[in-house]
Amino acid sequence: MEPSVPETSSIIHKPSAYPTIKESWAFLGWYLLVMLVVGVPVFLLCEKALNFSRPATLVIVTISSNLALLGVLRRRAGSRWVPVRPLGKEQAWLYAALPIVVLAMVTVLSLLDLLHLPNWADASFKELAKTPVLAFGVLCVAAPVLEELLFRGVLLAGLLRNYPQRPWVAIGQSALLFGLIHANPAQMVGAGLIGLLLGWLYYRTQSLWLCMATHALNNLLAFLGLVVGGQELEKKSAVEAFGSWGAYLGAVAVSALVLYWLLRRVQQTTQPPAYPAPGFAQVELPLPEAVIAAQ
Repeated sequence: MEPSVPETSSIIHKPSAYPTIKESWAFLGWYLLVMLVVGVPVFLLCEKALNFSRPATLVIVTISSNLALLGVLRRRAGSRWVPVRPLGKEQAWLYAALPIVVLAMVTVLSLLDLLHLPNWADASFKELAKTPVLAFGVLCVAAPVLEELLFRGVLLAGLLRNYPQRPWVAIGQSALLFGLIHANPAQMVGAGLIGLLLGWLYYRTQSLWLCMATHALNNLLAFLGLVVGGQELEKKSAVEAFGSWGAYLGAVAVSALVLYWLLRRVQQTTQPPAYPAPGFAQVELPLPEAVIAAQ
């Protein structure tokens, strides 16, 4: 009678990707700690010791703090780090359609202006607008690149691998944190909703470049309103800008339909990745010597 030979493979526990939902909440704590440990000293060095202007100082603080935070997260993730891959499965037509997507999105989100949420960062933005080159650099280049690296390239990428059967949990969590991190009532709700769109685009295309381009175009519109529009545009509400409630609501409705059609088109032309179920993996184990001898 032939001896029974056990299988050479076994199911063992596999560490999850970084981060889990719990670890993603800790991201807020790490952000505040990095701002305190890195941001404050850099601020004092630039403004007090080197006599840099306030806008230039804020740009340096923003870039240095975000880079330091990326380093902290990389160290904490260890072997669970998900490699950042900028290129995905996006198609050329989507880049061509991005200006329409962003313009439609901004028009729909202008409804939030009717809430009259307090803008705690208004003075800082006005100060930044006095130096358009720096304003463009931080709003349209640094912020889109660094924030997308953090929120879509690190947080969302890991969450999607940990919750492959519930992608909206991962997308919603990254969007919620994206809104909270802005810490300004006038921005938080809009940033959270934009985070949902960016997260969904990343889920469908796996393209960090696409998310960066969308983010940059959105901030470009804000930059133009801040620097070119000035006080004249600031005094006008969205309704006044369109001339009447009817024209404004009509523009919002058309924008919503256009946005829906374009996103539907994205859904039809892309396929989200098939992530493996996290937590366990099948590996090959060596046979015991007694079994080898019996063979």
